[in-house]
Amino acid sequence: MSKKTAIDHEDQPQSNFSFWDIIRYVFIIVLLAGGILYVYAQKPRLLTAQETHGMTMGTAYSVKVADFVKGTDPDVWKNIETRIQQRLDEIDRAMSTFRADSEVSRFNNSESTDWFDVSKETAEVVQTALEISQLTEGAFDVTIAPLVDLWGFGVNKQSGLTIKDIEEKTNQIKSQIGYDKLEVRLQPPALKKSIPELRIDLSAIAKGYAVDCVAILLTENKCANFMIEVGGEVRCCGYKGDSINYNTTSQQWMIGIEKPFIVSPDSFPGLQRKLPVNNQALATSGDYQNYHEIDGVRYSHFIDPRTGFPIEYLPADEPKPIERLGSVSVLTDLCVNADAWATALFVLGEHDGLKLAEKHGIATLFLFRTEKENSPIRESVSTTFPKPE
Repeated sequence: MSKKTAIDHEDQPQSNFSFWDIIRYVFIIVLLAGGILYVYAQKPRLLTAQETHGMTMGTAYSVKVADFVKGTDPDVWKNIETRIQQRLDEIDRAMSTFRADSEVSRFNNSESTDWFDVSKETAEVVQTALEISQLTEGAFDVTIAPLVDLWGFGVNKQSGLTIKDIEEKTNQIKSQIGYDKLEVRLQPPALKKSIPELRIDLSAIAKGYAVDCVAILLTENKCANFMIEVGGEVRCCGYKGDSINYNTTSQQWMIGIEKPFIVSPDSFPGLQRKLPVNNQALATSGDYQNYHEIDGVRYSHFIDPRTGFPIEYLPADEPKPIERLGSVSVLTDLCVNADAWATALFVLGEHDGLKLAEKHGIATLFLFRTEKENSPIRESVSTTFPKPE
C-alpha cells in the first residue's frame, strides 16, 4: 500500500454506529410515536352533536349523532340528513297501510293468490314477522288488518258501531285472519296469500325495522355514536355528549321508560326507569296512548289475533281486574325484533309472556297499573332485564 493511500484512509471519518445501534434507535422512535398516538387517542375529542327530526309512517322520528369533530364541513351532515329522510320515505312507500300506493296496500287490495312482487325490505320484514308468529303461536300476527279496522284503529276504521255490532262482525271475519295463510320468499322477493281477503298490517314491526335501517346508514357513513328514535322505538350506539372519552361509561345514552298512566296528550306521566343503552335497541308497547271508548269501555289497539278481540275485552259476567298491564319494554340487539316482541308479549300477558321471554332470553319489563295508592305501578321483569341503578 502506498503512503498516500494509507493517509487518505486514515483521514476518512469513522462511524460510531453499528447496524444494531441503528435498529435500536429506530425501535425507540417507533415506541415514542406509538406512545404519542396512544395518548392522543385517549384524549376526549371535542365533538358537536348533530340532530335531525321529521315524520315517517304517521309518527315522529329523531336522530342524534355525536361523531362530528367541530369544524367539519356542514355539507357532510346535510348529506347524511337527506339520506336518512330518503331511506325512511322508501320504507314508508313500501309498508304503510295509510298510503294507497304502498306495496302493502296494493297487496291487500289484490285478490290474487299468486306470488305478489314486493321489495326486499318488505319481504324481510314479513319473514321476521312470520318467525315471531310461529314462536308466539299466533300472539303476534300481521294478518289482523281487518280487525284493526273493525275496532277503529286502522286506515279503514269503522265508527258508530256498538260493542254488540263489533262482536258479531269480529266472529264473522276471524276466518280471514291467520299467519298460516301468508307466505313469503326472498329470492325474488314476493308475498302470497292463500285467500283473496287476506290483508296485512306491519305497524307493529315496521318502525323497528326503520330504526335498524337508519343505524346501518349511519354506520356506513363512519358514525359510531348515535341515537335513533322512530315512534318511541329506539336504538343507541356508542356514547353521547360534546366531549367523549371512550374509556368511561359516564356518557352513555340514557333512555327513559314512561309510567303507563293514562293522561291528557299535553301531560307527561313521569319516568319509571332510566336505562343506559349501548349497542342495543329498546322498544316499548303501551296501552295508554292509542285507545278509544266503545259503549263507555276503553279499548287499546292491542288485539289478540287468537281471539279477534282487544286484550281488555271481557264478557259481561267476568269481574273487572284489580290491575291492568300498561306497557311492555323489550331490550334486544335489533329494533325490528324489539318492536315485534314488545307487542307479542303485551298480548300474551305476564304469565305466558314472561315464560316465553325467559325461554328465548329476551330482556323484558312488564309494567302494571294497580289500585294501590302507595305503589300504583307494579314491575315484573325477566332475569336478563337490567336491574335499576
